[in-house]
Amino acid sequence: MIVVLKASKELTKIENYKLTKSHSVKLIKDLTDGDTIKPDIWCLYADEDKDVEILSIMDVDGTVFACQSNTFKKSFFDIAEIFGDDDFVIKKISGVTKAGRDFVDCDLAM
Repeated sequence: MIVVLKASKELTKIENYKLTKSHSVKLIKDLTDGDTIKPDIWCLYADEDKDVEILSIMDVDGTVFACQSNTFKKSFFDIAEIFGDDDFVIKKISGVTKAGRDFVDCDLAM
């Protein structure tokens, strides 16, 4: 079962489907470092069957990107909170922790 926890706006049925269930969703981790996304609509939802919270972002072209990285989600929400209703663009960044684990993050694209 999918439960929308937070969203940038009240989602239509089409937006809800595209952001949570569509098979066309692209994974953020598969993007190349430096690739950018201009968010139009986003939502954080819980997939209770998998016990995970996923951030899903639809860009201005209608492409949807998703990830479950806590690091990425924290950075994204920091940016979204500061910008409020104003437009912004993020870029994907990634790296390896000191412990040797891969991580995915985002930053404001200038």
